Amino acid sequence: MLEEIARNWWHIPILMGMILIYGWLLNRAFFRPVQGVLEERKRRIQESSSLSAMSQETLKARYLEYDQAVLEAHRRATRVKEEARNQALQTRSEVLGSVKAEVDRDLRRREAELSANVAEVKRALEKEIPQVSRLLAGKILGREVAL
Repeated sequence: MLEEIARNWWHIPILMGMILIYGWLLNRAFFRPVQGVLEERKRRIQESSSLSAMSQETLKARYLEYDQAVLEAHRRATRVKEEARNQALQTRSEVLGSVKAEVDRDLRRREAELSANVAEVKRALEKEIPQVSRLLAGKILGREVAL
């Protein structure tokens, strides 16, 4: 076998040249385009990853804004509710005060009217006492009495 290699030694440089040419052709036709596709894919993955990270940051920021807005709306609603409650209590106190004052005035007026009516009835009864006394005495005695 060595003898055969020694006789055909000139095949070795040709084979090596062919291997180099095939390597160069494979690199040009196959490996470089595949490597380019892989590099493009890697670039897109990195780009998507950075976009995803930015989206997550944006989402976190928007969630915090939303949370702050909800908290502020809750505070505002509580403040409005308390203001309305305080105003309702104040209005209630004012209305109760005015109603009480009106009732007191009406009560005093009616008491005055009642006192005036009682006094008038007393005067009317005092005027009729002599006549009623005569009638009673006449009924009791059975005759007419003059006073």
